[in-house]
Amino acid sequence: MGGNDFNFIKQRLGLTKSAELKLGSPFDYKKNAKLILPQGMPDPSESPAQYENAVCERIKQYVAQTDGRAFVLFTSYRMLQNCAKRLTPWFAQHNLALYTQGEGMPRTLMLERFRNDSRSVLFGADTFWQGVDVPGDALQNVIITKLPFSVPDQPLLQARMESIRERGGNPFMEYQIPEAVIKLKQGFGRLIRTKTDTGQVIILDPRVQTKPYGRLFLESLPECHTIYDS
Repeated sequence: MGGNDFNFIKQRLGLTKSAELKLGSPFDYKKNAKLILPQGMPDPSESPAQYENAVCERIKQYVAQTDGRAFVLFTSYRMLQNCAKRLTPWFAQHNLALYTQGEGMPRTLMLERFRNDSRSVLFGADTFWQGVDVPGDALQNVIITKLPFSVPDQPLLQARMESIRERGGNPFMEYQIPEAVIKLKQGFGRLIRTKTDTGQVIILDPRVQTKPYGRLFLESLPECHTIYDS
């Protein structure tokens, strides 16, 4: 589903017959990348305030490990702005530059400044999960704050989900999970852009470990050294 087969895209395109080929990556993820899964995080859907508190603490912990050089990817601008406001004093105390999407600086300029400043962190949302290329030592740390489920507040998405319901399907399993799996893979892919890149990806959302659908997300990612950080 989503990450390891072609069913999702075939359904989206209306294909009933196709020739499929899945190719491996040219990058040695086992050698060059670590996946860190923190333990004991609150569930964001059950305790959102406690979850945001814990996310801020974990951002400090993992940003300190690489002394900046980090992307922090958010699924909502509200949470991005809340965390940026709360963490600004900590970044100032540690003399780390913080670039925050949505504060008026063009994306290209944010990326240029991030690439040229080794002691910097970039907080990004939607458009930073894909199509952003920072090869080399400038980016060694990607922190994913939450699994990127879409919010069904757009008419087109609502219509797609209603169509699945009408034929007796499960919109969450058939659409929202495969879509989120693809977006998580894209976020993970920000880390390793060349054969010599190294670094770590941290997924702060505990549902990737605690929910039955979590294995779909983990199985979609490249095989790399996984650390369960307690």
